[in-house]
Amino acid sequence: MNLSEIFSFENLYSAYKHCRNSKQHKGEVIRFESNLSVNISNLSKELINKTYKLGKYKKFYIYEPKERLIEALPFKDRVMVRCFCDIVLRDKIEVKLIYDNCACRKNKGTTFAINRLHIFLRNEYMKSKDNNIYFLKCDICKYFPSINHDILISMLQKIDFSDDEMWIMKKLIKEQPDNATKGLPLGNQTSQWFALLYLNGVDHFIKEQLKIKHYVRYMDDMILIHKDKEYLSLCKKKIEEYCNNILDLELNDKTQIGMTKNGIDFLGYRHIINSNGKIIVKLRHSSKQRMKKHLKTLYKIYNNGLVDDEYVYQRKNAFYNHIEWTAESKRLKDEVFPFEDDKSFKFVQKYVKE
Repeated sequence: MNLSEIFSFENLYSAYKHCRNSKQHKGEVIRFESNLSVNISNLSKELINKTYKLGKYKKFYIYEPKERLIEALPFKDRVMVRCFCDIVLRDKIEVKLIYDNCACRKNKGTTFAINRLHIFLRNEYMKSKDNNIYFLKCDICKYFPSINHDILISMLQKIDFSDDEMWIMKKLIKEQPDNATKGLPLGNQTSQWFALLYLNGVDHFIKEQLKIKHYVRYMDDMILIHKDKEYLSLCKKKIEEYCNNILDLELNDKTQIGMTKNGIDFLGYRHIINSNGKIIVKLRHSSKQRMKKHLKTLYKIYNNGLVDDEYVYQRKNAFYNHIEWTAESKRLKDEVFPFEDDKSFKFVQKYVKE
């Protein structure tokens, strides 16, 4: 597609409506909306004429579940990025990905990834008739900051993108905060799709060359399930070589081989298969501590009148949905996360005082 087809007024307007969701109160959104038709029209012209320049990235940190630097573009640029992802990038990358690459894709996500892991564990149990099954968990060291621009562009050039589409992608890849020559900003929607694609070769290598049937990936978290520990050791070595030599990436120290009956840490939970083939899901200790910390904060701001019962009710449902997976859900609801049913908030004092 050419730029005039991608960045038509209609396409940009549709992207704007998606971008403003839950952001209507933000100053930059209000300013963009104050002269909406002109701003969208000017953005379209700049892109079609190739006079468009990316705005300055805003930097901030998030601290849950761990400290991360987020670099986000101004609202106008986010509209452009959303439009490009919806019209071009998503569909062309989607068809290249394996089924069990689960992050940031339609009808997939964390629940899908967990279900796939459980299916794989049950399948291995049925084959071997016991739970002496091993897993290899691979994790990339500083994945987003380590993505090599030239390697990524070479991958994209092998896909059926037009010259105009490559012009946009090269701009988004090369024009980084602080003129960084490596890495992708976490705040860009395009970065998510580029990150899914960047390890796609590893996915195919694991499935097709290493012949691992039971494999799932969520962004840079890779889980391989197999009966043979020695073969997983070989797989680890081969994956490490592939990442080092082909992708300019390194596995971090969280990469490990373990027994599934001792539990696999994946997406905030510990997944254990017992001797009867039953899968038990527990909340990780760090997740419990983090939730208790959030609830203490919620208790304080509720008592100070900063949030209402409806907000607390929404947070309660979020907590309950997160622990619903676990074998400890009833105990956690009763002991650690107690709420009254009438939408009011009641917190056990001993947890606040801890």
